[in-house]
Amino acid sequence: MNTTGSLVISAVIIPDIPLLHTAIAQWVSCLLYIFLLKKRFHLIKIIIISIIIFPLFIVANNIRGIVPIQFWLPCMMLSMALIFLFILGGSDVSLNGAGYIWARAFISAEFAASLEWQIFYHLFYQNYSGSAVLPIIVMLSVFTLIFPLIGFFEYRNIPGKNRLDVRYSEAGNSLITAFSVFMISNVNFAFKDTQFTSSLGAGILTVRTLVDFCGLTLLYAQQKQRRESQLKFELDAINFILTRQNDYYVQTRESIEIIKRQYHDLKHQIAVIRQENDPQKRESYLIEMDHAIGVYEAQVNTGNKVLDTVLTGKSLLCMEKKINITCVADGKQLDFINAMDLCSIIGNALDNAIENVERMEQDKRLIRVAVFIQNCFIMIRVENYCESNLIFEEGLPKSTKKDKTSHGFGIKSIKNAAEKYGGKLTINMEDNWFIIRVLIPLPE
Repeated sequence: MNTTGSLVISAVIIPDIPLLHTAIAQWVSCLLYIFLLKKRFHLIKIIIISIIIFPLFIVANNIRGIVPIQFWLPCMMLSMALIFLFILGGSDVSLNGAGYIWARAFISAEFAASLEWQIFYHLFYQNYSGSAVLPIIVMLSVFTLIFPLIGFFEYRNIPGKNRLDVRYSEAGNSLITAFSVFMISNVNFAFKDTQFTSSLGAGILTVRTLVDFCGLTLLYAQQKQRRESQLKFELDAINFILTRQNDYYVQTRESIEIIKRQYHDLKHQIAVIRQENDPQKRESYLIEMDHAIGVYEAQVNTGNKVLDTVLTGKSLLCMEKKINITCVADGKQLDFINAMDLCSIIGNALDNAIENVERMEQDKRLIRVAVFIQNCFIMIRVENYCESNLIFEEGLPKSTKKDKTSHGFGIKSIKNAAEKYGGKLTINMEDNWFIIRVLIPLPE
């Protein structure tokens, strides 16, 4: 961030930021982002680690004050590495995520330290007696204002309870921005007596602060763009799932109509069986008819055509996969729910259940569905037998798949559909049963 000593321009001494102030800014900035992120340890342990590591920030920064100028950049890299390791060790992030956050923490510290020293220089330096008390008071006052303000803006875009996953390109862009801002804002303090420095004079302090502020703004803009890109990806994925469930509903409805016609044909088959004298032929006819009746028995009659179609289609799929599904559903008051939303809730919940149980032994492939009125609410409950030890984050099960970027949108689709009607989704485990509950208030 800074070199030691001061910069002399036209007989005016421009002091550089005290190295202690730089160390405190870096330490506080790291703590800010660690507390915004999902933490690796409990709060007390993080506080203890922070107290232990604070002297290392002071040592790493003060080394730059005693080495020749040619060693300034390597010593600065030591401070950068310490920031990176502190963030990586204190928060639950990947290497990409740590690099991404490092850029933000480093430039935040740059800006805060530069701003507080510029304020001190312009307001108090001319009458400064040399006491260390006044600079520290100014530093603490500015840091108390700036870092909470940075945290306020960053809080909206950093997933505090979920692990931060960042792509290589996103981390790389942030690192390039941070290094560029650092070099531009510090080049005239690292290499004195340049034409640019001589022409600006004391204004170099303002230039450095503005460059750091622009860097912080650019990183924030990158974060907003990244967040919007993520939300668009999730929205597209959820819309795709919603459309797929609706298409499945249409196909299933057509299939049920065919099954109904086949059922009526059973009457003619019964007449043929009655007239058949060959026992073997009669037995083959009975087996064929039993299969046809079994398919028809998969049909569900709840009082809501959309619910009937989805449940029937999923029941036929369960029969094919030898999954035991039981259903008790009253859909007479579900007409106020849009067909696509109802398909999304029931279809995604059953798809999730089928996917979970089809890998189990046949006697453990169990699914239960219930739809009923409870007080002034509609309760939709889908349960499946589950022997896995699931980890929940923010009330939702954490994915066990390697590709987490394309997983979990079915659950999000259910959640979005329920919230559209003022409802709520809850998921939990009870006695080896994975239970999805959707509670939607009945319209007045």
